[in-house]
Amino acid sequence: MLARLVEAGYACRHIWQAVIAKQAAFPAPFPVAATSWQERVQWIRDNTEEYARLEYGVGAELERSGHKHLVLFDALDRLADSWPTIRPLARALFQVALDTLANRGLRLKLFVRPDMLADREILAFPDSSKLKARRASLTWRRVDLYALLFQCLGNDKQHGEMFRTHCLENFQAPWLGIEGGWALPDSLRRDERLQQAVFDAIAGPHMAADPHGHKKGFPYSWLPNHLIDGHGQVSPRSFFAALWRASAEPTASDWRYALHFNQIKLGVQEASKIRVAELSQEDYPWVAPLMEPLRGQSVPCAADEVLALWRRANTLERVSRIPSENVEVRLLPPHFEDGPKAMLKDLEDLGIIEFLRDGRTQMPDVYRVAFGLGRKGGVKPLQ
Repeated sequence: MLARLVEAGYACRHIWQAVIAKQAAFPAPFPVAATSWQERVQWIRDNTEEYARLEYGVGAELERSGHKHLVLFDALDRLADSWPTIRPLARALFQVALDTLANRGLRLKLFVRPDMLADREILAFPDSSKLKARRASLTWRRVDLYALLFQCLGNDKQHGEMFRTHCLENFQAPWLGIEGGWALPDSLRRDERLQQAVFDAIAGPHMAADPHGHKKGFPYSWLPNHLIDGHGQVSPRSFFAALWRASAEPTASDWRYALHFNQIKLGVQEASKIRVAELSQEDYPWVAPLMEPLRGQSVPCAADEVLALWRRANTLERVSRIPSENVEVRLLPPHFEDGPKAMLKDLEDLGIIEFLRDGRTQMPDVYRVAFGLGRKGGVKPLQ
């Protein structure tokens, strides 16, 4: 439908304004009884001033009544099947969002992928910086990840009472009963030292059997540090996938803790496999062809080595075939037309690789392990 409206010559801005008017139930003279999007968009195009008055009136009425109407936009990478078509639609949506910032009753919320925000053409309009200044990043700190873990453990139907009692008796962290469950103590939500002590009681204090093996790392910090991406972020899904895999392994009889450090390492391998599968199969199908020629390569390595491996494997030609291999939307890398060096930047924007100060490329373990790249002293890659 979006494609048809654009092909019919309707401005992208008018399309999004029609969506907002429909979702926020604008009253007449907006064509409330319209049965087609073309009719709605046509009215917006012919009545731009009336639309502005309706938008202001609806927002003012909502504000007077103490309410807000939120119109949420997601999956913007599915707007079209190519970046040249996506860009004007996305840019217009951002412009409409900027226009509504002053409307206190009617609010827009956009979930946006990092590669869209990094695209200069999408944000190439006046005052786009005002919109970017209002963005909120969906980031999880280490303290948040462990707070979520303990919240789940404390509310487990089978063993939750045991865990809550353990927290109270050993760490003076009392849980508060609430309707339908138990609230995590503030100390376990905010205090990293206390969180580490609780996790040490689960996984031991070191990532080695030797009690003096602190050089191997501490499980509390080691686990998220090996799941972090190039932007310094850890996804809760990866964190819990690692713990799920680790807990599924039988613990050695001579180990006094619930989790062994080798189980945690296996968990990181599983989390990497899941994260890479999600990335390659769902959102960015062009990543796998770029990574396959690098299997067996050790990082960090020079960017020229990566480019040479791509040339040898004829990688760009393989990537170019992606849109025709599936009926679903299959986008090329945003900067595919700019050549292989630009695609290194695309990988960096996704947090898959990072450039060191000396210009070499590095890859976080959460991707490196499943993509089969090696690193001295790191978690072993999957074969």
